[in-house]
Amino acid sequence: MKQRGFTLLEVMVALGILAFVVLATHQILDSTTKAKEASDEKIAELNGLQTTFRLMDQDFSQMTKREVRNQSGDIQESYILAGRYTLDSQYDGIGFVRDGWINPINLLPRSELQAVGYRVIDDKLERVYRVYVDQLDNTEPRAQVILDDIEDLKFEFLDDKNEWQEQWQIKALPKAVAVTIQQIEEEPLRRIFLVPGDGKVTVSSAQAPGNGQSQGGGS
Repeated sequence: MKQRGFTLLEVMVALGILAFVVLATHQILDSTTKAKEASDEKIAELNGLQTTFRLMDQDFSQMTKREVRNQSGDIQESYILAGRYTLDSQYDGIGFVRDGWINPINLLPRSELQAVGYRVIDDKLERVYRVYVDQLDNTEPRAQVILDDIEDLKFEFLDDKNEWQEQWQIKALPKAVAVTIQQIEEEPLRRIFLVPGDGKVTVSSAQAPGNGQSQGGGS
């Protein structure tokens, strides 16, 4: 029996269908790959934010009233060092002392207090810390980048009247700290962290008028 082959037209139609299927498959694969990359990028961003806020929560919740000496040996006027360009930050920066830096049975040559801070350098949010609280040497603080593409960083402080203040210069701990982080092409995120303070300056009995100090006259 004589077999009949494919005509040129049938071959061309088959090739056209094959090309269409290959092109459609490629487009689907490309779209799937881009969607996965975008999803992975978003997941990485969310993980970065979660890590950042977890670290901040640990630090702010253990903030303590510890006076810090600078390189000259002078004591800073507030327990919190905060403001625009603090710690050489592009935007707001903050520094303070926290408790609870684990040192089991004092095995390490340091205390359980840690001087920590947050700043933005080259659009990167950094957590900085010192092994020793007082700045009596010229060593630079250690820095850990925890978030990229930062467009703004802002700190606010809740006082004893439950009002938010953009500056905190009194020698007391606020009731809470609000942190606003804005990444490039993203909406700003604001989180509030409780602080073990009441926003009031505590006057010791030795400093109170009439306690152990003569108010005039001599013997």
